[in-house]
Amino acid sequence: MSYTRRVSKTISVHYSGSVSYPASEHGGTQHYSGYTQETVYVNVEVDTDPFDASAKHCRNSVDALTASVAATEAAQVASIKSNSHRVGKTIIDGFFKTIRSDISQQIDELRNNLDAIFVKLQSDTKRCTDMRHQMEVDYNRKKDQYTRIFTELDKELENRIFNLDKPTFDFSRDNDKLYGRLVSSDMVTTAAVSGAENALLDSKLNISHAKERTMKAINSAKRFLQVQKQSEKTIQRNVVNKSHQGNVFLPVCYMETTNANSEIGRQVYCNKKLDSFNNRISEELRQKQWAGNSKEESDSIRRYFNEEVSASLGSDSHSDRVREQILRMINI
Repeated sequence: MSYTRRVSKTISVHYSGSVSYPASEHGGTQHYSGYTQETVYVNVEVDTDPFDASAKHCRNSVDALTASVAATEAAQVASIKSNSHRVGKTIIDGFFKTIRSDISQQIDELRNNLDAIFVKLQSDTKRCTDMRHQMEVDYNRKKDQYTRIFTELDKELENRIFNLDKPTFDFSRDNDKLYGRLVSSDMVTTAAVSGAENALLDSKLNISHAKERTMKAINSAKRFLQVQKQSEKTIQRNVVNKSHQGNVFLPVCYMETTNANSEIGRQVYCNKKLDSFNNRISEELRQKQWAGNSKEESDSIRRYFNEEVSASLGSDSHSDRVREQILRMINI
């Protein structure tokens, strides 16, 4: 829409000069300068009709472009939605198809493995059955063999024992025959005489057996009295015949171990009477400042340890290796 605008501006103008005046008493030249201002008004007519027509045309073009963009955007959204559904369906179908195929392959592989294992189990069952039958046959054969061997050994042992004390066994057999004959016959006189002899023999045997048992009893009493006397001496040496308060000392074994993770383990081994003080004993021993053993104590411990190791182990190669390992550890 056309319009008129009035523009005003104030213009400043600088002026200067000089004026000469005639000769007089004080004649000469006079200089002057200054500024003068004047306001200028200009009426400007602005014709906006071409611009308005162009803006209207541009607005129509923009509206058409907006409608086209909106339609394009809607078509693009619909296309993206359709394509996303199609891509999602393809991915899901492909995923499940892959999973289904993988599961089918695994099922087939497991079925094949199961069939192979089942065949192997049947083969192993048959082989185990055959081995069992063969073992039963071998066992019965070995049992019969060793039964014959042990029967022969028993007979041989019986013969050797009989040969070692043949007179005693002959006497026993003759005695059995004599008793059998006396019981089964009517030889009263012979039975009376042999009865007296047998009674005398039995009495002598009983007296000898009684002497043997008496000697064993005397030896047992002697050993008992010796142990009792030794125990009394030990008690007398260790008993304090005074009535006063004091400390009671009991042996305690304290052990610290370190595993691969640098974790420290502590264990206390002591008398059952001190079980309730385990934690206290462990804490006090952990905080205790230990002093090293003297050379005499170390030599005494090493000497006693070597004696115990030598007395506990044999003289074969395995015992020698164990002894060397134990000595190496005690040296460390």
